Amino acid sequence: MRLHWLILAGVLLAAPPLSAQVPLPSYGTPGAPAYQPPGQPAPGLDPANNPLDALLMRWEQEMTLVQSLDAELTRTTDDKTFGTMEVYMGKAKYLKPNLAMLEMRKKDNPETFEKYVCTGTYLYEYVPRNKEIRVHELPPPKPGQVADDNFLSFLFGMKAEEAKRRYDLKLVKEDAYYLYVEVLPRSPADKADFQRARLVLNKKTFLPRQLAFEQPNGNQILWDIPRIVNGAQVTRTEFERPEIPPGWNMKRVVHATEANPQEEVPPRVVRPNQ
Repeated sequence: MRLHWLILAGVLLAAPPLSAQVPLPSYGTPGAPAYQPPGQPAPGLDPANNPLDALLMRWEQEMTLVQSLDAELTRTTDDKTFGTMEVYMGKAKYLKPNLAMLEMRKKDNPETFEKYVCTGTYLYEYVPRNKEIRVHELPPPKPGQVADDNFLSFLFGMKAEEAKRRYDLKLVKEDAYYLYVEVLPRSPADKADFQRARLVLNKKTFLPRQLAFEQPNGNQILWDIPRIVNGAQVTRTEFERPEIPPGWNMKRVVHATEANPQEEVPPRVVRPNQ
């Protein structure tokens, strides 16, 4: 899910704890505007009269200042189909411009884990059940962008106007510590990933404290960030090609465009499973 990469970028400075876990609001059937293809002009910004526009412009400004991040994360998945609740706990790190790491372990069974290491050129995906590390070659960024078309670029490479063009955003609540933003997808690719999302931003740092989203099948996923550090001592060696654990193997994943160079459609962004 591309939304997961938001968490890799969205970890800054310790935030005051939320008094309670904020549930997904009941919106009914969201009427998202039609998707605007990349060639369409982005909507204009009016920060003087539109609080959302002012927020987006401040967000864009703050994100350009981020150099390194370190966080502790909790992910709770509410599976509506099977009536189960699954909790993973872990950590994420980020180093500008495009180095990231995410490691999550199941709360009641730490031997069950997920791990991803992004070197900027490759994404290494740990698959414990197969005892293998899958290697995904990342497409080079387009001119003027810092990353491919995903939430990492949303935070660090996307302008405020572009964010409004791609997502239907609404500032739905504001309190002493947090800003609550509703996110609805516009494009078919994003709609295949999620129906709606709620982003809770720290009012001082403009970085996420929580991210909740609903998948097309109705499952709800909540990311919580209880500890976040800006300017953490993170080194490039933490994002190098990982050593292969004993008994494991490393496997390169060939994407559709590599197998068929004539295809002009770019490969889908590699995402964590949840």
